[in-house]
Amino acid sequence: MSQEVAFWILSAMAVVGALFAVRLRNLVHGVFSLLVFFAAVAGLFLLLMAEFIAAVQVLVYIGAVGILLLFAIMLTERVTGDDARRVISRGWFWGLLAAIAVFGMLLLPAIRQTDLPKTAQHDVKPSVKQLGKQLMNPYAVTLEVLALLLTAALIGTVANAQGAKPKEEDPK
Repeated sequence: MSQEVAFWILSAMAVVGALFAVRLRNLVHGVFSLLVFFAAVAGLFLLLMAEFIAAVQVLVYIGAVGILLLFAIMLTERVTGDDARRVISRGWFWGLLAAIAVFGMLLLPAIRQTDLPKTAQHDVKPSVKQLGKQLMNPYAVTLEVLALLLTAALIGTVANAQGAKPKEEDPK
């Protein structure tokens, strides 16, 4: 099988897995679809000869994040999604606008790299390492704080899902 055929198969798996993860009403099936997406992305990294990133993708996202999501979902009451309430998104336009704005802000360092004058651009050898530094250096502390907030939110969700413990009466 050629690399081009493998690319198209893995790309199709990634797109279908992502769409199923968003559209499925059963949360457990949605997480499994997300795991298929992560596996397809790891395969795409292998095609790019980035074996280390593919291994990290499998270990961190499939191994850790996927299992964490499954545990969090199992602690909730509505797993199957067959309840009578139907969730309707009314603010999809503003959500799309915010997503485009965030995407633009994330790509801003890469856009600045290509907007350099032609004389300076010949001196700069763009690489993945430079792009990673430009993307992460200003946001490293923000990323760490966000990780702490997500951990606190997960702990709060678990505590909330367990409910309040009944008080024991004191025998007197």
